[in-house]
Amino acid sequence: MPEYFSIESEQMQALTRRVEELRNWLKEHAPNCEVAQKHLDEGTAEQAYWHFGYLCALRDVNSMLSQRSAE
Repeated sequence: MPEYFSIESEQMQALTRRVEELRNWLKEHAPNCEVAQKHLDEGTAEQAYWHFGYLCALRDVNSMLSQRSAE
């Protein structure tokens, strides 16, 4: 049976803030990236960086949740 958990309000707010910060940064520095979607092109540097960024995001969330369960 899967184990269910809830994300504390403070953690959810931190994630929401980070999403907004990244959205604003992208709007300013790379406004066309959402339309271009170059990370979908097989074998490109954009695809590798997208996967690496996603891996980092998953690690960060995993770390945050692990710290919460250790408390």
